Amino acid sequence: MKVNKLWAALLATTFGLAATATPMVVEAQAKKKAAAPAMMGPAVVKKPIAIEPASLKWGMTTKQVGEAIDKQLDEAYKPLYQKVSPGVRMRALDAQLLEEKNTFRRSKIAFGKLPVAVDSTPLRGEYSYLNNEWMLSQTRDGKTRYFFFIQDKLWKIIDEIKLQKGGPFGANFQEAAVKLSTAYGTPGRIIPPNPDLGMYSTVVDWKDQATHVRLIERGEAAIAIAYEDNATLAKLDSLRPNKPKQEEEIDPAVAAAIRGDDKAPEPPPADPKKKK
Repeated sequence: MKVNKLWAALLATTFGLAATATPMVVEAQAKKKAAAPAMMGPAVVKKPIAIEPASLKWGMTTKQVGEAIDKQLDEAYKPLYQKVSPGVRMRALDAQLLEEKNTFRRSKIAFGKLPVAVDSTPLRGEYSYLNNEWMLSQTRDGKTRYFFFIQDKLWKIIDEIKLQKGGPFGANFQEAAVKLSTAYGTPGRIIPPNPDLGMYSTVVDWKDQATHVRLIERGEAAIAIAYEDNATLAKLDSLRPNKPKQEEEIDPAVAAAIRGDDKAPEPPPADPKKKK
């Protein structure tokens, strides 16, 4: 996606044109600006960033988040219970609700010593290994939500959302960016892809005092919205003392073979005190 075109669309929200701007208007504004202005940091919102349900708070433990999800599911099931009478169908509904609650708790993926399947998804890079981190997930109503914990404290939530015409976030990434800019009262900062830094998607971000939000492009028909605790982000480096091993750090013997050396590195000398 062209950054200038996206910026022009976001800029239109400032003047209340988001709902009526046509592609021609967007293109005209894009031509007037050679490039989007470079922001030093995320755009500061004029309206507070809200996370639903409101019972979710940064720093909650895994147990507390589980209890908050239980209450959310109880509310979601109330209309279903109102449609059934006590008996077989109600017991089936009880079992269904309990299973959904248990499924959430069983979804835990710990980022310990062994690689996990999530490494092959766009979520790679949102967590680190051997730093007491794990993730829980929940899928319902066409959205998958991932809860990230570090030292058993909730610090990040990522929603993976499929886009559709007439949906709450529109039919494409640009429409989603415009809708969020309108909701937050200001155009977001645009971060274009940079493969050299391992960034392969366009990102638009905002922040308030407590939360940083990233709108992430996920192809043509999907987006991700990442909510992060600012306090944790500020000390994230110290919370992750174990750093990933650099890929260029290879075994000395392998390095010697690649260089074409005649001999591999000599083994360390034997300890004379030890018996043969």
